[in-house]
Amino acid sequence: MSVKLEIAQEILLNLVTVMPRERVPLQECWRRILGETVTSDMDFPPFDRSPLDGYALIADEVAAATPENPVILRQIDYIPAGENPHTAVRAGTACRIMTGAPLPPAATGVIRLEDTVLQGNSVAILAGKGADKNICFRGEEIFAGEEVVAQGTVINAGVMGMLAVLGKSRPYVFCKPRVALIATGSEIVPVDFPLVPGKIRNSNSYMLSAQVADAGGQTVLLGNASDNVDEIAHLLETASDCDVFVTTGGASVGDYDLIGEVYKKLGITLLFDRVSIKPGMPVLAGTRDGKLYLGLSGNPAAAAISFEQLVRPVLMKMAGRKVWWRPRIKAILASPFKKATGAKRFVWARCWQTANDILVEPSRGQGNGMLKSAMGANSIIVIPENSPPLPVGTEVEVVLLADA
Repeated sequence: MSVKLEIAQEILLNLVTVMPRERVPLQECWRRILGETVTSDMDFPPFDRSPLDGYALIADEVAAATPENPVILRQIDYIPAGENPHTAVRAGTACRIMTGAPLPPAATGVIRLEDTVLQGNSVAILAGKGADKNICFRGEEIFAGEEVVAQGTVINAGVMGMLAVLGKSRPYVFCKPRVALIATGSEIVPVDFPLVPGKIRNSNSYMLSAQVADAGGQTVLLGNASDNVDEIAHLLETASDCDVFVTTGGASVGDYDLIGEVYKKLGITLLFDRVSIKPGMPVLAGTRDGKLYLGLSGNPAAAAISFEQLVRPVLMKMAGRKVWWRPRIKAILASPFKKATGAKRFVWARCWQTANDILVEPSRGQGNGMLKSAMGANSIIVIPENSPPLPVGTEVEVVLLADA
């Protein structure tokens, strides 16, 4: 049965649930999905501190200081980072202080070192305006009890640093969904095999393994299978610990399109067998024992688009993400798209910013079996169903192939 893309996406997303959680060392958490909401048990900074090397003092005393009329103060303490002050500031005094060190009691400002001149046991303040702004106040970034990082957040470099600040050495993250990949077709050989007439190398598994990783999954490469129902079924059965099963090839209506027969043999309930998109219309989706099976086209560009539109959102949800869709923007066609289209079409493209507009240009070589068009693409143009050819200057919807 053929379904519209939005219906197919809804069917699949309603069938999957978020993966369980595990604790992982913080240094291994980059690009993982946080499995807990982290609340701070402290103020940060934990004390009033200096943001620069200079002198802590009473700000009002030096507000009018200039190179021509410096204010002379007696230095009474030296406070390096990591140590506490020994004495309080009082009128007519200053404490030498380093970046990150705690402010001494009664200090209300800091003057940077470049605006001072040391004179024995005293310091001349040459520019005093704004000294009260040079303080990092306790709790100004984070306050005790604040929810700092939400569950479902992608752990990027900034999040890793913040988790370290909060002492989360082994945070909870969601387990990665395990995705079994099989390339079917008697013409397919492993990537390191020499080619003979009639054979092609297995590119789909490696292309899709990158897409799996980008969506937050973990790939299990099961290799190649010839056009044989029993062989394909056996390979699928060897990966019982996987969460999602993806095959390429054998998903259409030819004599050797066998994935439907494989589903029947294994007792997989068929959900749909075609999706109204181009490229990538042949998609068999099924379920068994709560696990999802997806048969994609053997044509590389078609398989990549089907994965992008159907499998990626599923893996994003399973991996614990809160947002499953890539960002979309409007852009102006910089070159024409010359085909009329019936079903909704997805076109590999290159998008860029000019002084006044965001422009987009379809990649060359958009055939179902052509992979080169995806190599330099940073976006995908979405062309609505029943659309005529589109001239230069047409505003189109564009999916950006990068997100947070």
